[in-house]
Amino acid sequence: MKLHRIAAVVLRHTCEARHNLNRIAEMVYWPVQNIVVWGFFTIYLARDNHLRPGAVSFLLGAAILWGMFYAFQRDLATGFLEELWSRNLVNLFSTPLSTSEYLTGLIIVNLLKAMIGMLAAALTAWVCYAYDFFPKFVEFIPFMLNLTLFALAIGVIIIGLIIRYTTRIQTLAWSFAGLLMPFSCVFYPLSSLPIYLHPIAWALPTTHAFEGMRQTIAGGGFSMLHFGWGIALDAVYFMFAIPIFQKMFESARSRGLLVKLE
Repeated sequence: MKLHRIAAVVLRHTCEARHNLNRIAEMVYWPVQNIVVWGFFTIYLARDNHLRPGAVSFLLGAAILWGMFYAFQRDLATGFLEELWSRNLVNLFSTPLSTSEYLTGLIIVNLLKAMIGMLAAALTAWVCYAYDFFPKFVEFIPFMLNLTLFALAIGVIIIGLIIRYTTRIQTLAWSFAGLLMPFSCVFYPLSSLPIYLHPIAWALPTTHAFEGMRQTIAGGGFSMLHFGWGIALDAVYFMFAIPIFQKMFESARSRGLLVKLE
């Protein structure tokens, strides 16, 4: 891989984001709105004495981390869709740019966007609700890594499917993370799920990330068990994601679909 080609992909998407109000809104507006809504909800619970000790930290911390996960997965897929909507895909791959260089550049720029959104959400929680996310930031980094790697695996699979089946399935870019949310135990512990759903929840790195986050906030220390399971599951999903992407890309190229994607 050539660094200057990766830098060119980063520059292309950075310039596009700077001059596109939709991208700016997605990057900052939605994470902030999410925190505002959950913050008002915690105030409502507190007034009625329905709020358990530490619940504010659980809810707002989970909202911040889920926002980062969702934004990275969504923007990774929509970043590729931007190339289709602008009919720029043929221009890109008529150059020496390889798929690995393109994906690396896309990952870098969208990870930066997700971090900006997470920072905006954390600052909103601090200013509006006196919830300071930053003292726990270092302890949250392993779980943020779990979420980022899983979002990356999902994003790569979705891009591969869009390449093969065109924009007819582009809604996966926005909706797939939502399908995982009920099983990921974002705002409630795993024990809240029916017992027959536990195997599905345990098979998701997101569940381990949020269970580990709650243990850390509750003062139980860093959970090496949840972190280890999360990383192991991320590796398994990557073992499926990369071959799926390669198969979809080669299938689309052999059928001449790369010049017909719309």
